[in-house]
Amino acid sequence: MGAREGCDPSGSRTALTVIVDSYAWVEFLSAGPHGPEVRERLESPGEIVTPDLVLAEVARVFARQGMERDRIAGHLRSIGALSSVLAVSVDVALETARTSEELRQRSRRMRTGPPSFADAVVLSFARCLGGKVLTADKHFRGLPEVDWIGG
Repeated sequence: MGAREGCDPSGSRTALTVIVDSYAWVEFLSAGPHGPEVRERLESPGEIVTPDLVLAEVARVFARQGMERDRIAGHLRSIGALSSVLAVSVDVALETARTSEELRQRSRRMRTGPPSFADAVVLSFARCLGGKVLTADKHFRGLPEVDWIGG
């Protein structure tokens, strides 16, 4: 899978790039039912990437669950140790504008409810880096850029 037109992948990539979304990180860090499957993917060859926006999403999920701030910070540091946390580039931002509308129209057809802006950002990273999103978020189901966890 190559990079999308307009996106400019940096560096040479010989193995699959895995873009980890908040769903997968929460499963892994909270020892959820799909945690072992996420761990397996994190240990496989290839580059592991986390969009910086995902850190904020993960923090929000854990804060809503009542987790203490220090523990959340520890989880976020773990994400940084296990993956490359990347900021949104100009190419990813431009792709996000296109991807956001595409996901919105797709969700209407599939009746899945509106996707989040973060969903569009994560998918745009996958498209720009020529990688796959590791997730079980319903808004990504069936997309070619997705590595679905949980069956």
